[in-house]
Amino acid sequence: MNLRRLSPADWATWRDMRLNALASDPRAFGSALTVERDYDESRWRDLLHPRWGVKVVAEAPDPIGLVAAVPHAERERALYLYSMWVKPPYRRRGVGEALVAEVLAWAREHGWRFVQLRVFRGNVAARRLYERLGFTGDGEVMGLAVS
Repeated sequence: MNLRRLSPADWATWRDMRLNALASDPRAFGSALTVERDYDESRWRDLLHPRWGVKVVAEAPDPIGLVAAVPHAERERALYLYSMWVKPPYRRRGVGEALVAEVLAWAREHGWRFVQLRVFRGNVAARRLYERLGFTGDGEVMGLAVS
């Protein structure tokens, strides 16, 4: 498995994986396939601009998972981790852990102090993954200090 941080030139890879994720697990995201499938190329490229944080895909050799992190709108020096998804045949094989670890590495490289995320209460597998990586929190919001 290879992890790759994406740039605007990788817009089609991000688009295809993101739309696949939204189609596969529509209740897992804060957006919908009906919204994002209408984005044009310029919108997809803009989403991958470095000002919007980092987008990462896992490949084996084709894309099998994705994750993103953007500057948190309400907390200084914090990133908001979102869009975590792994294709069903690759779940529980360390892909999600590797994707989140890559975001945490990027956060450290760029001086971020905190990473926060939201995990739906019923998503026990995701909660366990984040807890294994050191995230804590009550309810749907979890966080991790980055050093």
